[in-house]
Amino acid sequence: MRSDKVGSALDKRAVLARHNLFHEAPPRVIERLALRAQPLTFRSGQRIFRRGDESHGLLAVVSGYVRISAAGPDDRSELVMNLIGPDEVFGEIALLDDGPRTADAFAATRCLLLRLERRDLMPLLDEFPILAVRLLAILSGRLRRTSQQLSDHAFVCAEQRLAKALITLAGGAERDGIRVLTTQRELGHMIGLSREGTNRQLSAWQRKGYIALAPGACTICNHQALRTIAEGLVAGTV
Repeated sequence: MRSDKVGSALDKRAVLARHNLFHEAPPRVIERLALRAQPLTFRSGQRIFRRGDESHGLLAVVSGYVRISAAGPDDRSELVMNLIGPDEVFGEIALLDDGPRTADAFAATRCLLLRLERRDLMPLLDEFPILAVRLLAILSGRLRRTSQQLSDHAFVCAEQRLAKALITLAGGAERDGIRVLTTQRELGHMIGLSREGTNRQLSAWQRKGYIALAPGACTICNHQALRTIAEGLVAGTV
């Protein structure tokens, strides 16, 4: 985790002004938050926080993706509950109740985040109720996505889940040539599949020309083929 050189190059006001939570906030609110927001960087696979950790506030994603998950009793299994992307926030539950973190958070790709302290945010929620309403809407949307994620793990085959994960990490862009920066191990974590199983499926797609693999990255060469698989219109191979 680094914050030294990042802050000087990052326009925190512009980032916050376009963020889903803050884009309707008055300029003076953006100014107040930008002065206190702390930029943080994480490498792929790095832990951001652990379930039970003390909460210091909200984290806003500037770039990259964050995996929200719960570890099994033996710490060898993992249930992925959400994938948080650019212009989204996470850590909102602990922000609202001032309790400990309810899940683990890992960088699914290289990430740039902004940390907003609870002591700076809570007075703003009182002053500007629209922020509280938007935060509740974000929380509701997160619960819907978690429900879908759990349903996918229970009823959708691994090949479909992998295709969905790649499309999500590509930002939903419906074109070829998008490069996704994440490891095969992280992809496996996202969909509940071993690294070996993930590698086997990705290698099969590479042979078919759907993707191109590189160390720590995957380029989508045939978005439509992955979309077809994600929608369950072809038989799986995993």
